[in-house]
Amino acid sequence: MLHKRVRQGHEVADTRHLKQRRQTWYFVMRVPSDVVHTIGRREVVTSLQTRDLSVAKRVRWQHAADWTAKFEVARGQRQWTPAEIEAKAAAEFREHLRHLEDVQETRDNLGLFIELETERHHAGAFSDEAYALSRARMAAARARLEALDGRPSESPSTFGRNAIDRVTLRPIYEPAKTRGMGFREAADAFLAEAQRDKSAKLTAQTIGQYEATFRLFDDWAERPGLGSVSRSKAADFLAAASKLSPTWGRSPETKARTFAQIAEKFGGVEKGLSNRTLNRYATALSQVWKWAEKSGRFEGKNPWEGQSFREAQRRDTAKFPFKPDEMTKLLGSIPIRTARALTTDETLVWVCWIAAYSGMRLNEICDRRTADLREEQGVWVFDITGAKTEAGDRRVPVHSKLIELGLLEYAKHGDEWLFSALKPGGPDGKRSWYLSKRFTAYRRGLKVQRIDPKTGADRIDFHSFRRSVVACLENQHVPQSEVAQLVGHERKGITFSIYSVEGLKLPELAALVERISYAM
Repeated sequence: MLHKRVRQGHEVADTRHLKQRRQTWYFVMRVPSDVVHTIGRREVVTSLQTRDLSVAKRVRWQHAADWTAKFEVARGQRQWTPAEIEAKAAAEFREHLRHLEDVQETRDNLGLFIELETERHHAGAFSDEAYALSRARMAAARARLEALDGRPSESPSTFGRNAIDRVTLRPIYEPAKTRGMGFREAADAFLAEAQRDKSAKLTAQTIGQYEATFRLFDDWAERPGLGSVSRSKAADFLAAASKLSPTWGRSPETKARTFAQIAEKFGGVEKGLSNRTLNRYATALSQVWKWAEKSGRFEGKNPWEGQSFREAQRRDTAKFPFKPDEMTKLLGSIPIRTARALTTDETLVWVCWIAAYSGMRLNEICDRRTADLREEQGVWVFDITGAKTEAGDRRVPVHSKLIELGLLEYAKHGDEWLFSALKPGGPDGKRSWYLSKRFTAYRRGLKVQRIDPKTGADRIDFHSFRRSVVACLENQHVPQSEVAQLVGHERKGITFSIYSVEGLKLPELAALVERISYAM
């Protein structure tokens, strides 16, 4: 039974350590005679909970590694099993993370620590225990970096490698020299470097997408070295991933699942991943090899180059400003002017009015502190800082309509944030995250939507307030350079960008804002 082969077509399938009962596959392993008394049985039989032979073939090796380690513990040849090592590493992660927080370790030192630990992995062999503890400390450093950026993080689902030689069934403590740096170490170092410069770092959403792709490939390829990944292996991974449901990564539980478990739960669907998604996977993985080549950790041809799929041309759905009747519905509620904390729905009323009479972006409104609403040169303004572009940093005069509605009275509430009900959310921790979803539900509840029959996409969204401001001013023949200054766009043309850097003075900009009006 241990080395039985099952004939599949013209090929003979390798079913070592596998047994099929009533269509379900089981893991089977004989207990060595010298440890039968300690283990308490002569044979290990465990259900793999799958009817798919390909899944069973992949899952069996982790079971083989676990039981081989238990046999060695029983003989006194090793101190810890993989499960025990994982528990020790998880405790190390928590303890080290608390330590980094207590000593207030700097961002630079955290990045340097990750880089040095990565080099240690590259330079020498680790025992399974030392490997897992080192990865736990690296994970704690990355989690601390996330915390410094105001983002939550989670403990990794696994720290150890627990690799096993499929012929000898013994743990592999040191990767073969030809494999070079391990993929996981390279991926960790690549992400750490990508986040080092705050001005150029990747967004949290992109980091999350990269990490999900890296976990998926690392488990599918059984924790490979960079040099062991061929072009055919890269293509095989993309082919395997293409069969997954587009929803495979949405559950928080996915981080703890193996590729085999993901494939069993989300595979075999009629419509798998799109070519666009597969291209994103290939691009993300290619970045790791590019980093390794640049830093001298890899020599050879990047296996992900040219691994792209043809993407269908996408029809863009044009976005429009709101019509007068739509604007009337959306601004149908009068905001609260009392100086008190508001609910989310009460906040949404103010945010809609401010957007309609300023052209500010949703996140610009939600990110305002109370101190950002101030008087300058006799003009009340929203002071916007920290934008992605220089043009985005600007002062937006407060429209008299907003003052009439009681914005200044409301702003006397004394809280740090202008709208304190808003909480950070989403991959990038934006204060507009939840309100954006609430606005969509609010808008649809009012039947304010225009669906493109070709694409099924809505032609209007929160940004349509901004489009309405631009359309209103352009209909009055306001120069584009002045509209751009108000809404935070780069002003086009050499004349405006070089010879008219300052643009309109604040009183002139206030007069421009007063020209925003709607036929409601």
